[in-house]
Amino acid sequence: MNIAFLGLGNMGSGIAHCLLKAGHTLRVWNRTPDKMAPFAAAGAVTCNKPAEAARNSPLVISMLMDDKSIQSVFGGADGVIAHMAPNAIHCCATTISPECADWLAQQHGAHGSRYVSGPVLGRPDAAAAGTLLQFLAGDASGIEDLRPVCKAFANLFVPLPGPARAANLQKLCTNFFIVSLVEVFAECYTFAEKTGASTEVLAQFFQRSFAHPGLQGYARRMKEHNAEGQGGFSMRGGLKDVGLMLDAARNAGCPLEIASLVEGKMHTAIDSGLAEADWSAIQQITRTSAGLEPR
Repeated sequence: MNIAFLGLGNMGSGIAHCLLKAGHTLRVWNRTPDKMAPFAAAGAVTCNKPAEAARNSPLVISMLMDDKSIQSVFGGADGVIAHMAPNAIHCCATTISPECADWLAQQHGAHGSRYVSGPVLGRPDAAAAGTLLQFLAGDASGIEDLRPVCKAFANLFVPLPGPARAANLQKLCTNFFIVSLVEVFAECYTFAEKTGASTEVLAQFFQRSFAHPGLQGYARRMKEHNAEGQGGFSMRGGLKDVGLMLDAARNAGCPLEIASLVEGKMHTAIDSGLAEADWSAIQQITRTSAGLEPR
């Protein structure tokens, strides 16, 4: 299929490479042009503007940063939606707010194109390996048409009933679970180190307790104090997601105290120069609060 792919960051680049390997033709756009060079070398067509990539493509997949970037790229007379073909599909794989999903669904409905929220769960290494989990909600025919394409980068699909926002709310719930565990790992390792308990025994316990490779990875990396941003989920991106969790929870009248705690630590981490570190670097803030040196 001829696919327009917008956004070639840590996650987007892995997904786009999987699509190329599966034999799809890509027209790519990225705000930072030099990230398009490897895709041009692999046979993709590079575009100077997102609307140029989307024009006449039956499918647009976006992996941009946040609500603001989505609305700036897709809205308005010069935006992507205005240049999409009738009945074309837009699949937004980004973690966005349910309100932004509502906006996209309304804009596509008015234009005559189809919208599917398709946020993915997994780290960049899973994106590159084609082993992401993907939630899908929105236009029913669009979901069915997407399945053969998305299997190039996601080996598990969870279609959800209801409007497109259902997928985004599901993603926020799962991300809240993960970031809560990240904070628990941080506190457990700090507590063990501070009191003289074995972090090695603790790490082995975590590995046995959690079967998912992503959680096992966090347990291992946090024991080793490995929070490098390359190939990880950045603190800046994590703060955006935690903010979306808290907004959705406030709208539902449901306080999330752990999420509020994590948000504060993320702000402190960013102020300390850790904006591009993996979000598990909140462990450094926990260590500092306990009087331990950052590692």
